Amino acid sequence: MNGRRRRAHREGLSMSVSMLTGTGIGATLLTAAAAVSATWREYSHGDGRSPAPGGNAWHRRRHPARGAEKTADASDANIPQSVSLVIPAHNEESSIAETLRSCHQQSYPIDQIIVIADNCSDRTAEIARSMGAAVIEGKGGSKALAQNLALPRITSDAVVALDGDATLSPRAVELMMDTLRSGCAGTCTSARPKDTSTIYSQYRTLYHAISNGWARPMQDVLQRQLVLSGMANCHRMDVLRAAGGFPDHTITEDFNLTWMLHRGDHRVRFTPGAFVYTQEPTSWAELVSQMHRWTAGFAQTMVRHRAPLLDSASFIVVGSQVIDAFIGGVAIFGLPFYLARQGPARGLCTWWSPLWVAIGAASIGVAVRQLGWRTTVRCLPGWLALQCLTGPLTAWWLFREWVLGRHLTTWTGRHGRRPALTPMSRSRKAALAAGACATAALAAHRHLGRPAAAARARRRLG
Repeated sequence: MNGRRRRAHREGLSMSVSMLTGTGIGATLLTAAAAVSATWREYSHGDGRSPAPGGNAWHRRRHPARGAEKTADASDANIPQSVSLVIPAHNEESSIAETLRSCHQQSYPIDQIIVIADNCSDRTAEIARSMGAAVIEGKGGSKALAQNLALPRITSDAVVALDGDATLSPRAVELMMDTLRSGCAGTCTSARPKDTSTIYSQYRTLYHAISNGWARPMQDVLQRQLVLSGMANCHRMDVLRAAGGFPDHTITEDFNLTWMLHRGDHRVRFTPGAFVYTQEPTSWAELVSQMHRWTAGFAQTMVRHRAPLLDSASFIVVGSQVIDAFIGGVAIFGLPFYLARQGPARGLCTWWSPLWVAIGAASIGVAVRQLGWRTTVRCLPGWLALQCLTGPLTAWWLFREWVLGRHLTTWTGRHGRRPALTPMSRSRKAALAAGACATAALAAHRHLGRPAAAARARRRLG
């Protein structure tokens, strides 16, 4: 009897570990919520059109006056017509010329192009001036502060912020301005790497394709974009000035600004037809540094703005990301232990949950639709490999930010600085120690109580 119970317990434990690979729970939740929201919106409006600009529909049900006020604002003289480009650049002499050429080739007229040569020690400023850009040489200290150096010079209705190593598709600015004129305060482009020549750019090619083709459209339906990506985004200047410029409160200005706009009940939307072509990391250390900053910025922004508590749509958008990040990271971290327990052959056959397989297949289908079969197949091995390597790191970074309270504070990789973390506070150390002691005591009580329970069971049977 005891042997059968132990085997059943081991099998149950193995199944629970196996099911941790259901990293598609968040994606499933996001997609289902978007489908329900779209259906409700079509039913409530009768003609299937999106509601008038003015924030999330669920939020407007609770605050109808604010929603009506925003709708009126979007229809008056605040509709933007003119636009300028701001390009923060730190030692970008190898890429700034290509970036500026893509700006000069835009189908929409550009008022001015301003390059902020932020703490540069190369020819970035000289090359930018030779190509007709206005140049500000300064020491912003962060991307947000560098961009803010240009804001006093801008007289346009809107501004596009573009990374110094990125290029825009010819109609990118035109399409983003169309989005702003539809009543939005901010928008961003689809992202694609410039090439697929390295494992890092292959990973990011599928990463961005799945985001562009799946996550972002679902977030648009819920009217809660997780982030207007700082690689290339566009904002109304009156709203940006009212917000105090690009915020520098957290390690990532794009997450921070996006949720400032959400909290101000401003409408933001993704512009899928506009593309920014990015220069991806060329080494493991560079990739990890960038992903650490993105994850830390997300974590800090969620706490600062209490983003999941803003409304139902925000809870779903944020929760779906966190669920998949944590479950996926833990599952991948536990895979070697699972294989050691089950054996390589049996373990690899049983580790995959049906949900994981379904979400994985759907992700590949989205990538094929975005990129075509050849590019998807070429990038798939790199994507799978780096997903497995970065998944546990992402879960650890979130745990360190939210549970340990150790926050990333430096602009990693910028100006040659190393990542710096805040120390854990005494109160947090005490709380975590108390929690660990309570958990250990509970585990010991359960462990010591099993023999006594077994003895009582034997006496009853005897």
